[in-house]
Amino acid sequence: MADAGPGFVSPTAPAGLLAHLSRARRLRQAGDYEAAAGVLHRALADAEANPGPDSAECVPLFNELGVIGKYAGDFTGAEAAYRRALAIEERSGAAAGADVAGLLHNLAGLAHARGDAEAALPLALRGIELRASLPSADPHGMAEDRAALAAILIDLRRHGEARAILDEILGGDLARYDAAVALHNLGSAQYRQGDAAEAAATLRRALTLKIAELGRRHPDLAVTRYNLGCCLDQLGRRRSARRQWRRAVAVLDGAVAADHPTLVAARRLATVDRRRPDAEV
Repeated sequence: MADAGPGFVSPTAPAGLLAHLSRARRLRQAGDYEAAAGVLHRALADAEANPGPDSAECVPLFNELGVIGKYAGDFTGAEAAYRRALAIEERSGAAAGADVAGLLHNLAGLAHARGDAEAALPLALRGIELRASLPSADPHGMAEDRAALAAILIDLRRHGEARAILDEILGGDLARYDAAVALHNLGSAQYRQGDAAEAAATLRRALTLKIAELGRRHPDLAVTRYNLGCCLDQLGRRRSARRQWRRAVAVLDGAVAADHPTLVAARRLATVDRRRPDAEV
């Protein structure tokens, strides 16, 4: 699922903070998670010293650190960063704002990445309810929230609900990466419902959009390649399946933690002839 981020910083924020965030996001988007985290830790040290550890300036830094931690497989660190940002927001009296909705979205995504869809669901629903209550509509944020909810529903085997949400989202005006995420989730639902051929076609569309947006070496391609490999394996195309799994390993190896779930699964399947593995979302 996509992670909420850009809305966490005011355009009137100090120039230094904006520069650090911009650099960290560029590094994350390039797949260099270690360097991005280094930029953020240095910026946090400055912000916590002045204006202070509970200042609003720390919130976007902690949020971005959580996003990077999730992508890199440091789930414990990611949760600590998100929770710290949420605590600052709540202490400031901003518990009903768009940034809190974004943090709930990100915490739901983290629980989902850990394989705990039951824990992810109430967080996702709270975030959607909060965003819907805001006086200013944010169609882009709501589309991201609902696509993330669909991914969680797929893991809970509520495939019909998930597909209805995704069909509606894909019928709207989406940015390229958001469309890729929605297509990835739709392909996962199709696979889970037993239509590997349709799922493979959908996942290829998602992969094409991700490559156009991120390039061919970005770690975020891995989970889509992993799922595409699962579909191809089920269709009897095991050589092509292993090729997708090897490519998933290639973009993750050295970029994420050694125990990252997608890396571990793809590495195992790339070297072992196993039939019909379960797809991830």
